[in-house]
Amino acid sequence: MTAIAEFTLAPTAFPLGRVFEEYPSVQLTLDCVVPTGDTMLPYFWISAPEEELSEILSLLETVTEVRSVELLDTVDGEGLFEIDWRPDHLGLLEALARCGITVLSADGSAHGWLFELRSTDRAEFASFQRHCQRLGVPVSLVHISDLSELNVGTVNCLTPPQREALELAYREGYYDDPRGATLAALAEELDISRQALSDRLRRGYRTLIKQGLLHHDPRDS
Repeated sequence: MTAIAEFTLAPTAFPLGRVFEEYPSVQLTLDCVVPTGDTMLPYFWISAPEEELSEILSLLETVTEVRSVELLDTVDGEGLFEIDWRPDHLGLLEALARCGITVLSADGSAHGWLFELRSTDRAEFASFQRHCQRLGVPVSLVHISDLSELNVGTVNCLTPPQREALELAYREGYYDDPRGATLAALAEELDISRQALSDRLRRGYRTLIKQGLLHHDPRDS
């Protein structure tokens, strides 16, 4: 049975967390694309002043777990990086790969990391925790739900982070015309990057449309 779980870990418990030691105000979002070959999570965004991005690149090049890293582009104060991990220093990524778990989202800041994961077998999350423990990666389970539970009702199908983001955007007038809040301001309040918030809202919209519109029976109108 497919399930979705949220795990947290300390800022430096994931290799990219080294950035927060030198730049505590930046925010980082892993770009959860489908991996190619043996490469996992090769892209990530860092929200930081443009003048700091090159300095952060130099810092990342010194991280033991990183074989190579490149700053591909900058967009509105966010840098898109491509990373090649050392296969013998994967840590958390190794645990994810061994358990066949999919990363739906991953956001990091000086306050810690939040990973939203999906598995076709709920028991794999316990296996994932055991692998992390063996590798010395202290993950903590925050929330877990079966996908069948999330699909009961349009609102309940949202994950807690998606619901939190959508509710905050609504309360702060993000959907008003003119807008009462910017995406950047909302992201700051949630302590995630603007890219992370944008992705979270997008996934929430998709879920609401799928459950609210595509599952709507016209006979109910």
